[in-house]
Amino acid sequence: MTHNDLVVVLGPTASGKTSLAIEIAKKCNGEVVSCDSMQVYKGLPISTAQPTKEEMDGIKHHLIDFVDVKINFSVGEYQTIARKSIKEIQDRNKLPILCGGTGLYIDSVIYNMDFAKASGDKKIRDKYTKYYEDNGAEALHKLLKEKSKDAASRIHPNNINRVIRALEVYDLTGKGKKEYYNKDMKQLFYKNTTLVGAIWDRDELYSRINRRVELMIEAGLVDEIRNILDYGLLTENTAFKAIGCKELSQYFNNEMSLDEAIEKIKQYSRNYAKRQITWFKRLNEVIWLNYSNKDNLNHKKTKIFTKLENIYF
Repeated sequence: MTHNDLVVVLGPTASGKTSLAIEIAKKCNGEVVSCDSMQVYKGLPISTAQPTKEEMDGIKHHLIDFVDVKINFSVGEYQTIARKSIKEIQDRNKLPILCGGTGLYIDSVIYNMDFAKASGDKKIRDKYTKYYEDNGAEALHKLLKEKSKDAASRIHPNNINRVIRALEVYDLTGKGKKEYYNKDMKQLFYKNTTLVGAIWDRDELYSRINRRVELMIEAGLVDEIRNILDYGLLTENTAFKAIGCKELSQYFNNEMSLDEAIEKIKQYSRNYAKRQITWFKRLNEVIWLNYSNKDNLNHKKTKIFTKLENIYF
């Protein structure tokens, strides 16, 4: 094992990434590093689908359940701590397996992406916050459109935090957020990187997502979200993006029934999966495992495991 060795297991929500990563870890003497922007937060094990001790099956997992939900943990902070964790695994002569579905977080680790310039500037944020307070959401979004049409087309005018963040990045870098980060996606940070993707045919994936949401409800998602909101989670906190927070808070406020909230959660999760697939499909180097094709699945898995063993051992 060298400091250039890394396996990445990626895919949309409910695709079976965790099970695949654990399977690889068992065969290749590895440890799993979670790459999920929501699994870092404490108090949301059901919402963020954190693997249980039984599901981990003796494989050590890192970067799960360690950040207070009131802290807005950034991708730059994640990049630093993830690379530190990967190095520690490599130092133990084990194979690090980065596993998750948050595209930007994965990119931040595997590519030479520099977040230093775009890390943030309170004065700039305060300037645009005041501009919003004085002029409103529409004027703020128009300002973003003047600087970056691409960013403005992707961010809803009412998503004030994201609009302000996009303006901040533009002022710091002279580029839109997507354009700034994409410029670094040419060179791998870890020379020996293997990307493996878990995927299903769309209808099967959507059925899995719907069933997962139902299992979350059965496991106590409603009480979990109620408890975390009582603890002080606010809409402006990053952790509020976790599955169920928005929809169940609307249920608690009598804005919709529980059944309506559950259907909204399913719809949001399916839409999120679609965005994840779009993000990952642009990565040409991914070896995809289609779990809907049972006839070819085991054969392809065997080829991947053989390849990994040849590369890393």
